[in-house]
Amino acid sequence: MPSQERRKFILIFIIILVSVYVLMPTLLQWGTKIDFETQDTEVSQDFWRNLLPKKTLNLGLDLKGGLYIELEVLLKDALKNRTDLLANEIEHFLKNDTIAYQQLERLPDTYNIKITYEKPENRDPLLRFMNQYYRDTFQEERSGEGNNAIIYHITEAFGSRIKDQTVKQAVETIRNRIDRYGVSEPGIQRLGANKIAIELPGISDPDRAISIIKTSGKLEFKIVDESMKPEEVLALVNKVREENKIPEGYAATITHQINELTKDKIASDAEISFELQYDPLTRKIVGGTPYLLKRKADVTGDMLRNAQVQVRNNEPYALLSFNKTGTKAFADLTKANVGKRLAIILDDYVNKAPVIQSEIPGGEAQITLGYGNYQDLMKEAEDLVLVLREGALPAKLEEQTKTIVGPTLGKESIAQSSKAFLMGSLLVILFMAIYYKRSGILADIAVLLNVVFIFSILAMFQATLTLPGLAGIILTIGMAVDANVIVFERIRDEIRAGKSPKAALAAGYENAMSAIVDSNVTTFLAGLVLYQFGTGPVRGFAVTLMIGIISTLFTALFVVRTLQDFFMRRQKREVMSI
Repeated sequence: MPSQERRKFILIFIIILVSVYVLMPTLLQWGTKIDFETQDTEVSQDFWRNLLPKKTLNLGLDLKGGLYIELEVLLKDALKNRTDLLANEIEHFLKNDTIAYQQLERLPDTYNIKITYEKPENRDPLLRFMNQYYRDTFQEERSGEGNNAIIYHITEAFGSRIKDQTVKQAVETIRNRIDRYGVSEPGIQRLGANKIAIELPGISDPDRAISIIKTSGKLEFKIVDESMKPEEVLALVNKVREENKIPEGYAATITHQINELTKDKIASDAEISFELQYDPLTRKIVGGTPYLLKRKADVTGDMLRNAQVQVRNNEPYALLSFNKTGTKAFADLTKANVGKRLAIILDDYVNKAPVIQSEIPGGEAQITLGYGNYQDLMKEAEDLVLVLREGALPAKLEEQTKTIVGPTLGKESIAQSSKAFLMGSLLVILFMAIYYKRSGILADIAVLLNVVFIFSILAMFQATLTLPGLAGIILTIGMAVDANVIVFERIRDEIRAGKSPKAALAAGYENAMSAIVDSNVTTFLAGLVLYQFGTGPVRGFAVTLMIGIISTLFTALFVVRTLQDFFMRRQKREVMSI
């Protein structure tokens, strides 16, 4: 065997060996399986299996079952939060630049900030400052509010940019949470201006999955306002509930309604928030304690460096540590408010409100989870740490659609798709073997290798196989055979023209090459466009189609040609079985 031919066979053998090696965990239905509910990792103890890769070919939602959910990003919350941050930033700069002003606040339920000043001569410096640094962010309200206040609202361009960034950030935050949790191949994509579609194949606990996705993870530290005694705050809340027939409960809408009805009865820079009380056995909400808090948060979750689960006295809790900025802010906050209560706010609810005994310079705090079953508390602590590590969502999410796909549909789809796949492949293989004889059998071998290569590439990159993906593979088989048909017919033409089989073989591949490459390249570009602009199923089809085209060119033009050259060289007479 010539050295060049030997090198070709070695290359083909190595590729086949690697492909089978990569596919072994999938073929054996073995691999690293992470259960969403327990997070237990099952790894076989067999030595030979531990030598195999951990990656397997993942099945999509339509084959495996799981959870499909559509969420709406509440962009109004994002704009309010961003306005609050900008208000704090402007206030900080005004103090550093020693520009005189009396008060700076965001007007309730708006994206407007109001700057109040004492003297008329203070107005021009404030206008110059805002025009110099925030021209593209805020625009002055022409209506104004008398001679001692300036009102600014967010510009339309800035608001649009914040909305777009909010949805993108929400997508990435959700993706990070799900990836950290160990769900294989989730499908997360943006729908329209403010919606996100999520597919989670194989989820065993959909409710817990939704809880982790939707938890905003907004962490704040606020000083308790002591202008009213706790019993006075409780009496005020009860009176407002009774007078306005507000039902018992502590949802965000109810808390907002209570704040709206009490804003004339409490300090202008204060708000009411609740500490929820849980039943230690059922973990259901059984009550809530109202707190009067300063609206401004001096320390937030953006300043976190790390969060981890700790256990003390058999009670799990979340230990928080701040970055350099947060450590300094936390130290300044505790130093300036010794003897006062500091409320730890998570997702607008008070976790606890301990008294500050002294300055805390170390930059650490903890979130307790109350009492209850140890395993439940540990799971809750792990979920909380996961959310805090990945960062808070830029806005709240509202569930629009939820569909739990059962495994029965997946089994039926797999069975029907497999039947169609096998029948189509068998018909193609029989046709090629009967019509093109030995050359057709070589093409059939290439088709089988083509399928192995496609599945191995999908498994290598842990891609997700869906029903449209299976359709793409079946189409690829047809295209692979089509390439061989073009070559074989050109070889027949050359033999009819009087050329020897060896010369006809070389001329056939040479003359068919341009047509095969052109057709496959254009199809590949079409697949690329489908992947770029398509969604879900369309992208799954495009991925398998593009991978199949690359594999097809290798098997049809390299593998079959190598085998034909080998048999042509070994046979003693100048005859080609085609």
